Amino acid sequence: MADPVNPPARTPWKRTALLFVGHFLNDGFAHFYAPLLPLLIDRLDLSLALAGALGTIRIVTNSLLQPGLGHLVDRVQRPWLVVLGPFVSVLAMSFIGRVGNFPQLLAIMVASGIGIALFHPAAAALVGAGRPKRHGLLMALFSSGGTLGGAVAPIVIVGFVERFSLLQTPWLMLPGLLLVAAFALPLQRELPPKGQASAGRTRLRELPSRLVLLWSVIVLSSTCSTAFATFLAVLVTERGGSPFAGAAAISIFLLTGAAAGFLAGNLSDRFGRKRVILTALVLTTPFYILFLYGPASVALVFIAAAGLFGLSSIPVGVVAAQECLPGRTGLVSGLVMGAAWGVGGLALTPIGWLADRFGLISVMTFVAFLPLAAAALITAYREELPKPESA
Repeated sequence: MADPVNPPARTPWKRTALLFVGHFLNDGFAHFYAPLLPLLIDRLDLSLALAGALGTIRIVTNSLLQPGLGHLVDRVQRPWLVVLGPFVSVLAMSFIGRVGNFPQLLAIMVASGIGIALFHPAAAALVGAGRPKRHGLLMALFSSGGTLGGAVAPIVIVGFVERFSLLQTPWLMLPGLLLVAAFALPLQRELPPKGQASAGRTRLRELPSRLVLLWSVIVLSSTCSTAFATFLAVLVTERGGSPFAGAAAISIFLLTGAAAGFLAGNLSDRFGRKRVILTALVLTTPFYILFLYGPASVALVFIAAAGLFGLSSIPVGVVAAQECLPGRTGLVSGLVMGAAWGVGGLALTPIGWLADRFGLISVMTFVAFLPLAAAALITAYREELPKPESA
C-alpha cells in the first residue's frame, strides 16, 4: 500500500534526473572559457599567467560563496538557488565572445563563479535528501551531468564560433534559458518535504578529522584535473593541433570522466568509498604522463584514460564527505565542491606563471603527480559505512 505521507521511492531518482539537466546546463556554459582560451589569448594578448588567473578568479569566487550558501541550505531550504545558478551562468557566459578587454572578461568570469556557487551546494543537498540507499549512484548521476555538460560544451562553442564567429555567442542564451525552464518547472513537484532541512550548527573547528583528510585529498586531485582541463586546449595547439582538436581533447577528457562516474559510484556503494577513490587516484598519473610525452597520434586515448580515472572519483568523494557529517549535506557539499575545488583553482595562477617561464609541458608534468600524493593521503582515511534510512 502506498504511503500517503512519504514520497514514493522513485522521487529521488526523478529529482536527481532533473538536477542532472540543471548541472549539465550550469557547468556546460561555465566550460566555454577553456576551449576558447587560445582564441582569447590571441585576441586580448593574454599571457598564460593571466589566463590561469582568470580561471582562478572564477573558481575562487564560487569557492568562497559555496560553504556559506551550503550552511544556509542546511538551515533553511532554498531550492530556488538551483534555478538561479544556471540562469546567471547562461546570461554571463553567453557574452564571452563579445569581450573586448581584460576587465570585461574578468566580469564574466566572476559572474560565472557566482552562478556555480548558487547551484552546487543546494543541488547536492537535494540529491542527498533523506539519505537514499543508492546515494553513491545518485550522486554519480548528478555529478555526471556537470561533467557531461563540460564535455559537450567545447565542441558546441568552438563549432558555433567557427560557423558564426565569436561575436555571435549571445545567441546561445536563447536555448540556454529554455533549458533552464525545462528542468526548473517539473523540479517543483519533486522537492523533498521542508522538514528534512537541518537546523544544526557546525563550526569549522568541529569538523571530523577524517573529513579534513578527505578534503585535502580532493584538493590535490582537483588541482590536477582543473589544471589539465584549463590548459588542455593550449597543450594540444602547442603540439600542432587545431583549436577544434583542443576542444575535442577537453570533451573526451570530461566525457570519459562522466561515464566512469556511474561505474565508480555503483562500485563504491558495493565495495566502499575509500577503495574506489584510492584505485582511481593510483591509476591516474601514468596516463597524464603518457599524454604529455607519448606519441601525438594516440594522445587522445591517453587523455581519455586520464579523465576516466582522474574524474571518476569526484562523486564518490562528495558522498564520502557527506557521510562524514550526516545532516549537513549543504555545508559539506559547499566545502568539498566549493572550497576544495577553489583551493585547487588557486593553483592555476602559479601554474600559468611557471609555464610562462619553464614551459607548459614541464610544469604540467609536476602537476600530473598530484593524484599520487592524494592516493598516499587517502590510505590514512578511516571509512565508516553508513546505514541508509530510506529508499
